[in-house]
Amino acid sequence: MTRTKELFQYPEEVRSRFFETDDLVFRDGRRVTPGDIWDFMTEEGPRRHPHLFSDSRYHGLSKDTNLISGVKRNYFSITVHDRLTEAARNGVPVVFIQGGQTHEPYYAAGGIPTRPGMVNGWATNLKENQDYQEADFRRLQIREIGRQELTVEACQTAKYEIIQEGMVPIALIAPYLCLRCSDIAYGVEAHRHGNIKIPLLLVDSPVNHQRDKKWAAEYVADNLRRLTQKIGELGNREVTDEDIMNEIKLHNQKRRLARDYVKLWWGAKVPPTNSTDHTGIMQLGNESNSDPVAAKQILEESYNEVKDSVKNSIKGEGIEDDPVRLFICGSCVNPSMKHVDSLGGVVVGKDDGWSEVSVDVEETGDPYEKLAKAIVSFPYELPTEERGLWTAEQVVRSNADGLIFMHQWGCNYQSGAARMVADVVREETGIPTITIERAMAESREGHEQMHSRVEIFIEMLR
Repeated sequence: MTRTKELFQYPEEVRSRFFETDDLVFRDGRRVTPGDIWDFMTEEGPRRHPHLFSDSRYHGLSKDTNLISGVKRNYFSITVHDRLTEAARNGVPVVFIQGGQTHEPYYAAGGIPTRPGMVNGWATNLKENQDYQEADFRRLQIREIGRQELTVEACQTAKYEIIQEGMVPIALIAPYLCLRCSDIAYGVEAHRHGNIKIPLLLVDSPVNHQRDKKWAAEYVADNLRRLTQKIGELGNREVTDEDIMNEIKLHNQKRRLARDYVKLWWGAKVPPTNSTDHTGIMQLGNESNSDPVAAKQILEESYNEVKDSVKNSIKGEGIEDDPVRLFICGSCVNPSMKHVDSLGGVVVGKDDGWSEVSVDVEETGDPYEKLAKAIVSFPYELPTEERGLWTAEQVVRSNADGLIFMHQWGCNYQSGAARMVADVVREETGIPTITIERAMAESREGHEQMHSRVEIFIEMLR
């Protein structure tokens, strides 16, 4: 049921400016013209997936239609599920991973890594013509079945059910162990008892004071070799060291672009984008939405456009003068970006994802060992006090006024680290901090407690 008056629509006056931009070029050489992107974002997309164009105070696409690169970025994000379906149909191994990791080995071996949130969106969007409430209810149904099958005190429950019901074609379950989440091993092992037998592989990663130990990098490197070998077997492809190094170089380019963009944004006199656009651009430094080549192009175009905005002191749409600047910590959960902006705040950064963007991989020597060395050095995965000190540095660099550490109910890893990280940041910087727990089983429209606590925190910082 489509209710057009409630859907976001790009104004016609944006069309001519957008048509002057370049085609979006994907890794396989396929090109999508601005005309095709415009038709999807104004006609096909709202017709097939009205919930993705639904607009309210708490959700929806950014209303900054003057940010032309945002049209292409939103298209890239919304159509990822179509690309995943097509890739799986063509024999490309779609691999289920978890959130806190880089993607070089998966892409280099010919696969496509998919995070839990992406798998959830993929399954939800297989049913078309849903309004926001219908899509939200579908997500809740899937999640509840998964909780009953596994437990209410673990993450990835919805993704377990999605995979075990065969809703989406996953070829391999192969996350990094220990990084970012304590429930990874449990979530993987649970599939051994499911009805659908899918190959399983864990990339083991040692934790706590391992980054300077030679054995740790060698151990992770051996695990990465097993990973690429397995993906290569599934896709009938031989994976060479050159493949791995070329992928490392591509992702290093993305990381550097993202860092340059964030440095530009943090140093601007006024926020050049709103929170929705800022976090969307920032995350492309690590997340590639199935195609790192296209992601890199969008990053470049976004950087160049924002650079002009900074030069001309153009403020992002919906941002108040002198907004309260928030730095966000934690996995899998964010405040509503649109809500933050409407309250007179702005999200300046988030540690999850930014951690991976902050670490380049050396481009000489054994590519597996160099990648492993970077993995055991991610700031997000350091002992909690060290993680807090790194976070404090980012808070200072971003000129944040306050820090919010958010986590899901049942997330053992982040709930255990939240208070200590927040305390270290407060002691090092003097800014106020707060931890907020979100009920994982709630409707997206039912997060009143979370929204209220964010609102009160912003009011306190004024």
